[in-house]
Amino acid sequence: MSFLLLVSSLIASLTGAPADIRPAQETTTEPPLSALLQCRSEPSPLIRLDCYDRLLDKVDNIAVIPLEKTGPAWRQAMEQEMKRTDHSTGFITTQSEGIPTRVILTTPAIGVLPPRPVLMLSCIDNITRIQVALAKPQDSGTVMISTDITQFSADWFLRENGYLLESSRGLPGIEQLKRLMTGHTLTIKTGNGSQITFNISQLEQAVKPLRTACRW
Repeated sequence: MSFLLLVSSLIASLTGAPADIRPAQETTTEPPLSALLQCRSEPSPLIRLDCYDRLLDKVDNIAVIPLEKTGPAWRQAMEQEMKRTDHSTGFITTQSEGIPTRVILTTPAIGVLPPRPVLMLSCIDNITRIQVALAKPQDSGTVMISTDITQFSADWFLRENGYLLESSRGLPGIEQLKRLMTGHTLTIKTGNGSQITFNISQLEQAVKPLRTACRW
């Protein structure tokens, strides 16, 4: 069972009444711990993702995120990730043809079971944004951001009922994004102690359309 298919059907259901949206459900059949640990020990992020996905094919019920509690930015990130047809972790980029140009980059978290958080970088209305669509709501926007090059703390905003982490927009967000551009992996440690890691090895090249659109 694919989490993206679940999200796709749920997003489609938003055109109907809120009652049509199923509440979150807990997994009733879980992969064995030994199998999860074996996946976790895989050194390659891509092999690790594939290992987790194969385990989930055997799971009967996967937790469903209640979409009535999420918002448009969260859905934008998840919808863009639905275009991914393999287990790659490079950035997917979409760019509008209108004025002002709208550029959106997304990449999924690595080394975790679905539903996976999604890192979304964007230039919308000439404003640079760094956002993370979360699988579970958070209650604190304080984050520790680290790459293999740099580390710093920041107070990000919690939006969309705690399902979206967002940096300060504009110049502060640009400065934070610049600090990430030479890294290979990005790890965000949230206020509750959980860690989310993303592959950003292609960021410096991938972010060029965004920089052009937002003129920095």
